This record gives sequence, structure tokens and C-alpha cells, in this order.
Amino acid sequence: MPRNVKLRSARGLRMPGLNVATGLVAAAATVGALLVASKWFLRNTSIRPKPVVIAGGQQHQAPVDGPATDAPPDGGPVSQEARQLAALYGKMADDFAAQDLNHAAIEPLKSWFHGLESPSDTPWPKKYTELDPPLQFGAIRLLVVPLDDSPAVLRIAAAVTADVMRRLPQGTKVFANARGNYHCTVFHTSQPTDPRPDPTRPDGGTDLSLAPHLRRLPTAAEWERELEAVRRLVAETPVPVLRLERVVQASSGVLLLTWTEVGEGAAISGLRHRLRETFPGASTKQATIIHSSLLRIVSSEPLGRAAVEEVSAACQRWTERLRGTLYRPKTLWFIRETEFSTVVGDREVLTLADASAP
Repeated sequence: MPRNVKLRSARGLRMPGLNVATGLVAAAATVGALLVASKWFLRNTSIRPKPVVIAGGQQHQAPVDGPATDAPPDGGPVSQEARQLAALYGKMADDFAAQDLNHAAIEPLKSWFHGLESPSDTPWPKKYTELDPPLQFGAIRLLVVPLDDSPAVLRIAAAVTADVMRRLPQGTKVFANARGNYHCTVFHTSQPTDPRPDPTRPDGGTDLSLAPHLRRLPTAAEWERELEAVRRLVAETPVPVLRLERVVQASSGVLLLTWTEVGEGAAISGLRHRLRETFPGASTKQATIIHSSLLRIVSSEPLGRAAVEEVSAACQRWTERLRGTLYRPKTLWFIRETEFSTVVGDREVLTLADASAP
């Protein structure tokens, strides 16, 4: 039986007089390792690594000589779905490079964060019970692919985050996800803006005209039925082979690792389709790409042309070095989330169909 893991949320630090973006990194105990990693990748511009293959925490990498180029070292995305995703990721990067931050996309999210009032504060997400009006435990439930089992992927993500953060202008408000919370969202049975107590019912088990905080919570029986259905679907799903396609700073303020599936693989999209069939009353807003959020810019002021160009160039350099990195997760997490966007909460660890395969 999968074990239930409870995690406590991390809180932002107050650091008057420091650049907010770099202050958050400086507060981390592992800052030295992050900066060394990012400087190594950026300094060694003449080395182009072959794809990093990661499974069960193992890493195999064979560097080859030659200048970095934008051509995928592994032949690139193969399936039509993967090619469409790759094109979309490229457009997201281009949109940020051309337009800077999207004020309209960032402004509504400010109410989900603490630490925006004072210039010296570092932002951190609110617990759902801290919202006004609050949402109660159990209202938000989602299935994710965790990156937690791979030290190699975690090092990559942390180094990218540190490098981009140091390029942001003084005073930029930034929340950086904790290493242990990096993930790719697969499906929300219940979103914070659209909670659904019983997604097996077409109406979600609630009056959809009610405001989110007025909708009821799942009963114990409804929760158990939902959990067992998700567990069954995950157990029938083969291990996806994810391929890192691009590092993207989006105009929404989010820094992303974006992924496709290798070859003709469609484990993630297939699972999403079966989840939607099983839960016709789930929240209507769902993830349609495969991405891992590393940081979120919470201030909506434009970064300025110089910073946009510097951040975009850094993301392109990381893309050239990391594109083709492979990741094979062994488990998925089904979470009753307690804090906005962080996957902090009660976690059910669910095993995929062929997780024991080599």
C-alpha cells in the first residue's frame, strides 16, 4: 500500500537591503553547489554533452568536443504530439523575448502570495487556508510526475534556477520552488479556482454556480473512491520516457523545464485522456503541456529590454546544453495540496505499470 507522506511548507525569508532574487538563492544551504554547477555549464561553452539518460537516480553522460548548436543531439521530437509541443515551447520563448512579462497574466496571481508588500520581503505562496476567503484541506487534488527521485535532474533544475535568478533586475519579486517540489502536473481532479468534491459525477458533485470557498469537500467515501481510481489508472500506465526539449522563461513569469515524450511515446497524454474519461466532472482547466516550474516572477513590472535579452540568452544556452536529457520516473504522486502551486501536502505515492523494468 502506498504510504502517505505529510510535508511542511517552507517560508520566505526577510532580507532587507538585498536583491530579492539573489537573496532567495543566498538563503539556500546548497547555494555553493548551485552556483558552481551553473558557472561550469556556462563556462564550458565548447563542450556539447550527449543526452543525459536518467532512471532511478542514475546518470550517464558522454561529452563530445564541438561548439554548442541549436540542433537536438538526439534527433529531436519524433511523434506529431512531441513536434507540436516543441513548436509551442519555442513560441513561448519567443513571446517572452519579444514582449517581456505579461502584466495581465501575473497581476491576478499576486493574491496567492505573501511577501509582496515590502521591497525587502521575499514572496512565498499562501496556504489555501490563508486565502480570503479560505479553502479547506482536501479541496485541491492533483496528480504529478515528481522529479524528486533523480539527483541529476534536481541538480540541473537548481543550477538553471540560480543562473536565471541572478540575471533578474534589482527588486524583482521571485518565488523559487524547493528542490523536492519540482514536478510535472498531469491532472487536477480539483483545482483551487474550480474545486470539485466528486469528479466522478458530471457536475463535479457540487453546484457549479457557487463560489469556490462555498463548495463542499469530498466525503471520506468519495475521496477513497477517487484515490483508488487514480491508483488503478497509474498502475496501468507504462513508465513515460521524458525528453527535455527547452528551458523557457515564459511571459507569465514562470521559468520552465519543458518536456516531450521519446519516440512515439504518449504515456502522459494517454493517462490524461483516461483520467478525463474516469472523472468527467473534474476541473475544466487542465495542463496541456509537460513542464516543470522552477521559479515564478510575482512582480508584474517589465524587466526591461536588457534583462529580457540576458535571460532569454541564458535559457537558450541551457537549452543547447541540456536538450535531449531523458528522465524515466518510477512513481507518480497524487496530492491533497495545502499550499498554492508547490505540491506541499498529503502525498500518495503511486507505482507505474512497469516501474521495475530496467
